[in-house]
Amino acid sequence: MPLLQRPCGHKIYYEVKGRGIPILMLAPGGMRSSIPKWENTSKINPWTTLPTAKFMMIGMDQRFANRSIGRARNSDGWETFMDDQIALLDHLEIKRCHIVGSCIGPSYAFNLLVHHPRRFGRCVMLQPIGLARHTTEPHSQWAGLNHDAAWSWFSDFAGERVTSKVYQGKEDYETLNGLYERMFQSGREFVFSITRDQATRIATPLLVFMGRDKSHPAETSRQICRLCQSAELVAIWRNAGPGALEKAEARIEDFLSEPV
Repeated sequence: MPLLQRPCGHKIYYEVKGRGIPILMLAPGGMRSSIPKWENTSKINPWTTLPTAKFMMIGMDQRFANRSIGRARNSDGWETFMDDQIALLDHLEIKRCHIVGSCIGPSYAFNLLVHHPRRFGRCVMLQPIGLARHTTEPHSQWAGLNHDAAWSWFSDFAGERVTSKVYQGKEDYETLNGLYERMFQSGREFVFSITRDQATRIATPLLVFMGRDKSHPAETSRQICRLCQSAELVAIWRNAGPGALEKAEARIEDFLSEPV
């Protein structure tokens, strides 16, 4: 089982498949972001649909998810995950690649694009999470900002960690609440990992597939495309009738075919 040993003691599980243009795959699933979540929670599953004869896909279980091993520390935050992701690319000797991120994946990607812009060519963002007002989301009404959306799935994750036999006695709600505070509170908004001002300085070409629910607000995707210098919005793709997902998958493949 391929595990990347980190200096803090964590072990990061990863998989590499295919040959060709390298892509860092940042999976959906919130704090459970891991390779299997591409199948379980994503309308589009580029982990299985992108051709392995054309692309080399680098998948990983983020440090608290699935087959990765480790426990939360009081210093963990967005930068911790970014350091893991860069360390994996260094370990694999990938100097430059594209990114595909879904759900929390775009927030991870934004941090990489701000702090390591020269290492990445293009980025596909599927249903980005963020703090935003209700706009066009069907059957998912909320008033004001969706403050409770991230807490809803984070609290489930925290409960699992505290009660699990694997982590019992090693993690507590105080530590995990601190992690939530650093990642999703403390004045954080927009996509949580970066500010709107930082987004205006991102020149990386982005292809953004708009979300349409409380955790993945349509307005977040629209804001990304208004703020970033080179971003294209795909607003209609989910539940858009026969062939819509196939067209979206083809658009992603074409967008990522540009050499890095």
